[in-house]
Amino acid sequence: MEFRFKGSNGNTKEVIKIDREDFETLSLKEELYSENKEVLKGIHLNNVFVISQDCTANNQEVCTLEVAQNQPFFLLQIVLNGDVVLSLNDDQDSEIRLQSNMYNLLYVPALTYSCTCLKSKRNVLNIYFTESFLKDKMGTTYLESLKNYEEAKEKNLFCAVLGQNMILNNKLRDVVNEFINCSFKGAARKSYLEVKLTEIVLLALQSSNLKSTNNIIRDEDKEVLVKIESHIQNNLHKDLTIDKLSVLAGFNTSKFKSAFKQFYGVTVFKYITSLRLEKAKDLIVNDNYTIAQASYEVGYKNPQHFTVAFKKKLGYLPSQLLD
Repeated sequence: MEFRFKGSNGNTKEVIKIDREDFETLSLKEELYSENKEVLKGIHLNNVFVISQDCTANNQEVCTLEVAQNQPFFLLQIVLNGDVVLSLNDDQDSEIRLQSNMYNLLYVPALTYSCTCLKSKRNVLNIYFTESFLKDKMGTTYLESLKNYEEAKEKNLFCAVLGQNMILNNKLRDVVNEFINCSFKGAARKSYLEVKLTEIVLLALQSSNLKSTNNIIRDEDKEVLVKIESHIQNNLHKDLTIDKLSVLAGFNTSKFKSAFKQFYGVTVFKYITSLRLEKAKDLIVNDNYTIAQASYEVGYKNPQHFTVAFKKKLGYLPSQLLD
């Protein structure tokens, strides 16, 4: 299995290669590749391979990751931020598109496909595993319930196994960020990442098995809500009130609050708070922001209010991040 980075100039470079067909390895292996402002990180654990794509700058270039497989795999793709298009052998009819705050389980046959991130900030987690891994984690019954899978497997088709894209709820988002931001070293790091990977797979696929209330929301309203969510992500430093967001969506406040909660599984206020605290934590840990600087950056006018919200949500004080 080979991962090749293709820049906007058309040049292609092999960046990561996995020799074992079943991803089996007894140790933790990690690789890092950086191209301009794009960072690709490979994490190889027993029977799973993960590659994260991260570009925190507002990149104006299209990034394409070409993947050549010599056997079929499942791909659990989670898009925290960005706009991603997957296609098989440049075949537009096979395109699958995921936007910010979405995920899907894909069946990818033993062919070459591309994962193209469009012009935007992006943070994407790709988790590759075999049928035996999925069967081990979710059971044979779950595998048999994937109606699209058997046909895709028989006909060698590129397929979104879950059908429609799923919405990334707060619980799953938190676990994904815990995996990405793991600070453990050595043997503890391997153990922690294995546990978090299993938790991500179970949460993502179990959520897809539950009856969704999203079906009562019109498709055009779903598109509006996705745009509002993107607006929230890009404007956390601003005053994001229900009234302002409702006007932006073209809904009355009652409809906006109800539709948002049905679609994202949480109230608007809790969703915004979670995103703000998540970003603030990242600024403090990775960008050396002070607590006051981080709180202002994510829209808190009073650092004390930020500290209270942080402690309530995460269970510890933001000052502990500086230890």
